[in-house]
Amino acid sequence: MTQFAPNFPRHEFEASQTATRRGIDNTIPDDLLGDAAKLSWFLQELRNKINRIHRSETRARELPVIISSGYRCLELNKAIGGATKSQHSAAQAADISVPGMTSQELVEFIAKHMPNYDQLIEEFGRWVHVSIADKPRGSVLAARKVNGKTVYSPSRGRLIA
Repeated sequence: MTQFAPNFPRHEFEASQTATRRGIDNTIPDDLLGDAAKLSWFLQELRNKINRIHRSETRARELPVIISSGYRCLELNKAIGGATKSQHSAAQAADISVPGMTSQELVEFIAKHMPNYDQLIEEFGRWVHVSIADKPRGSVLAARKVNGKTVYSPSRGRLIA
């Protein structure tokens, strides 16, 4: 049986209001459970580090890492207009936020303290797309709307404002 991290159970990766509304089965298939579990442990390590490092610096309360979008079956990914080769559909990506941290602070924290990420995208100043892969690229991008279209800008460790 595939073991998910304590703070990131399988159902958090499968939860989707869009899937529920549209009657889409967003269950992670057996062949992707290993990748989903790896992502859950990556997020668990992130949560632990945030609460050990960031919290000790700010004396803040314990901070959760909230998944707003995890696994997306192909039907769901198409329904929301996701990228054709989205890592969400491979159970290798999640969109996350941390109350008490800006999306820019979260990207910078991950880039500094979690060197095995594949890609970070600071999305519209509201959440962070984080992915893992067997051969991580260490890519950091910022997504913004320009004339109604999403534009991705590369970043070198710090986000482009």
